[in-house]
Amino acid sequence: MTRTQSTRTTQVLWYIVWSAMLTIAAVETLAHTPILSGRSDLAIGAALALLAAALMLRENDFLSRRERTLSIVLLVTFCTMQLLQFAVSLKPLSPSRGVDFSAYYLAGKVASQNPPESLYILPLLPDGRMNLNAESPASSPWSAAAKRYQVPFAAPYIYPPLLAVLMKPLVHLPFASALMTWDLLTILLVAASLVLTLDAGGVRLNPRLALILCVGLFSFYPLIDNLFFGQIGGVLLFLLASGVWLLSHRHMTWSALFFALATAIKLTPVLAVPILIFHRKWKWLAAYACWMLALFLLSLWQTGWIAHEQFWRQALPSIANGTPVCQNLSLIAFIQELFLGYVPLGASQALALPPHAAAASRLVGLLVYLFFLGRLYLHRQEAELSRDIVLIALLGIVMSPIAWTHHFIIALLPFLYLWCKENGRANRTLIILFLALATNAVQLIRIPATSHPLQLLLATIIPGLTLALIFQAQAQAQAQAQATANDLRHKINVSEIH
Repeated sequence: MTRTQSTRTTQVLWYIVWSAMLTIAAVETLAHTPILSGRSDLAIGAALALLAAALMLRENDFLSRRERTLSIVLLVTFCTMQLLQFAVSLKPLSPSRGVDFSAYYLAGKVASQNPPESLYILPLLPDGRMNLNAESPASSPWSAAAKRYQVPFAAPYIYPPLLAVLMKPLVHLPFASALMTWDLLTILLVAASLVLTLDAGGVRLNPRLALILCVGLFSFYPLIDNLFFGQIGGVLLFLLASGVWLLSHRHMTWSALFFALATAIKLTPVLAVPILIFHRKWKWLAAYACWMLALFLLSLWQTGWIAHEQFWRQALPSIANGTPVCQNLSLIAFIQELFLGYVPLGASQALALPPHAAAASRLVGLLVYLFFLGRLYLHRQEAELSRDIVLIALLGIVMSPIAWTHHFIIALLPFLYLWCKENGRANRTLIILFLALATNAVQLIRIPATSHPLQLLLATIIPGLTLALIFQAQAQAQAQAQATANDLRHKINVSEIH
């Protein structure tokens, strides 16, 4: 009886402490400022973290082994984010809030005109790469449109025309209200993505797990970064998670729709299409082609042919060249940084790439993609389709020419799915990569680093760990499939003997 009461007390205290942690993390993330003050919030957060650690050290059986591992990892994330929030509170608030959403909102406004103006007025560097740190020229029609519609930034629009069409309902709101709505929608979509991923991974959601995940979510730096800039990563995460969930439940037509929408907004989801060919999902592929055609016709009808021609001939080639700066975590950027011999802190420090650097980086990216695709093809018979797709989604982030920290919000899909599929020991590579991204630790070290070799070494961490995790997950899946097949053969042989 005494042991039962002790367990119940521990459980109640656990819920209280983690609920308080969630409150602090959520309010700070949504408000982008401390609740009380930087020091007070840090002290309260530290006290709660110590209580949570003490409760985990006590013997209890209401947390599973998997939940305990997850809670330890996310407790580290929570503590780190409290330190970062404190550091941010010591500085003036950045004026760049909503800069990326400004581009989407302004594109929706311009696309709503009749006839629409050009969506692609791009600030370019001398070698043809896009200057992603600059607004459109003050004398450009894009800047004039920003002033006309009272949009705070004339940030260049670099996405396909369809996103401008999808933004049209939201641009009926004033900019500030639209940004708030966008952030709330992002949080809801990310939360829904976690639920769908858990179900696709075969793990049942319970109140304990929900609370742990929510604390981790609001302590996840890519989400915080995504909300601050008003990025579209949460929408893409939801589309991919929904596509995987529908595919795991054999809803081929609707799964293809969500993947088509994701592809029409950001092209990298198309990397998963060969996986469906390997698995001969002809119904899915036919539906995907039909949905892509329908979305293209809708976009063409709403924005015209010129907008699509500008995207494919001007915007996309400039984006494909990438940008070798320390904030870019992609493999493409790392190869370009090797050519430079250092890691620029901003685009202005690398005004021109060495000859063939851009082409060589794209070639390396293609070869890496083909390598992993070949491994999936060779083991397609024993492979799990959903696992292969989430791994390619993770690969697509580092294969993109530009991968800012907030783009890794999409990595929540493979991270959570692989956690669901873990058997036995926790995957150390998964934990290290998650913590590196969740805490923004690599970026915090890279920015003050002045040694060029050290800069390049630090630049390998995120793409290197990502590729290592994908390779390891593929190998583990193949080993498990082989072990299952061997076990089945053994049972058949034993039954034949008897």
